[in-house]
Amino acid sequence: MNRIRRLAITLLALLGLAGCDFVQPKEDMVPTSLTGIDHLPDHVSVQNFWVNGSSGHQAGKGGSIVCCANLPRKWRADLKVLVSWNVTNWRDCRWESRERWVPVERYEQVGSLFIHFLSDGSVRAISSNISPGLANADYLGPHDAIPNKYPWRVYGHYGKRCPSRGGPIVMEEAN
Repeated sequence: MNRIRRLAITLLALLGLAGCDFVQPKEDMVPTSLTGIDHLPDHVSVQNFWVNGSSGHQAGKGGSIVCCANLPRKWRADLKVLVSWNVTNWRDCRWESRERWVPVERYEQVGSLFIHFLSDGSVRAISSNISPGLANADYLGPHDAIPNKYPWRVYGHYGKRCPSRGGPIVMEEAN
C-alpha cells in the first residue's frame, strides 16, 4: 500500500509541475533576420557563427541576411543571446571556436539582429531597423569602417597551405 501511495504522490507532484508550465505566461517572441558583421583585422575572419543555435553563416560587411533568430517583442535588462563562432587566422594558420553570452542592447521595437565581432575581441548584439554602416548615423552600433576582406587572395588557400591540426581549438569564454 505504501508503494501505491508514494507512486500517487509522485504522479500528483509531476502533474502539478506540468501545470505550472501552463500557468506561467510565455514570452512573446518575434522572428527576425540575422546578420554577422566582421570588424576583425584583414588576416582574421569569422567563418561561421550561430546565435542560440541558429546559423548566421559567415560574418562579413553586413550585406548577407539569414533567417531567423528570435527575440522577445519587449526588451528586458537581462536579455542575452548565446553567440558561437569560428575564427580563422589566415596568416598564422590558426583557427579556433569561441562562445559567449552576449547582452542584447536595448531596443524599442524588434528589428534585424546584427552581431558585431569587434577587433578588440568583444561582441555586440544589436536589434535595429536601421542598417549599420558609416552613412547611417542613426544606427546605434559601432560606426567604424567594416573591412572588405579577401584574405585567401593574399594568404592563399588555407586548407592547402596550413597543416590540419585535427579541429579547432575551443575557447570557452566568460558570461
